[in-house]
Amino acid sequence: MKTITIYPKNKEYFKKLIPFAQKIIMICKDAGANPIIYGSFAHFVYTQDKSMKVNDIDLILPKKYFPKAIKLLRKNKIKYIRYYPEWSGIIKKGKLKVEIDEVGKDYKTISEKSLSKNIFNKIDFYGTEVKMITLKHLEEIYPVAYKRSREDKAKILEKIKHLEKFLGRKLK
Repeated sequence: MKTITIYPKNKEYFKKLIPFAQKIIMICKDAGANPIIYGSFAHFVYTQDKSMKVNDIDLILPKKYFPKAIKLLRKNKIKYIRYYPEWSGIIKKGKLKVEIDEVGKDYKTISEKSLSKNIFNKIDFYGTEVKMITLKHLEEIYPVAYKRSREDKAKILEKIKHLEKFLGRKLK
């Protein structure tokens, strides 16, 4: 298990985000789910680029755990805002933000079924054990996210180029 000890450029903000994200991770676990970290935090961990900012924590949950997780969030007086017709949503506390998403479609290696398999990395997220996508998964996610996106294309393209520079090759 990899222990995370580094911080992104926005260290002071991120230090405030950590306990909030840990609380959301524990609520997801209490709902029976094993959340999986992906997105910019995974990108940051793999590139170790301390000039990156990480403004939120993105989690993938199996769809079947969303109703119970949402119920537990509400019980803990934590606001959950659904933003897609399916289950994906944002959990906010002031400026702190955690996104939870279902798997979605178009991925070759990440599926609802694969979430329960041992294909993800275990990390120590500043004292909380959680799963995180692999670098290969990250390489797969960005092109799909870019293709799907309507508002964030420029931001996702920037992340793709950053990851390609780190890898020393183009993403497939």
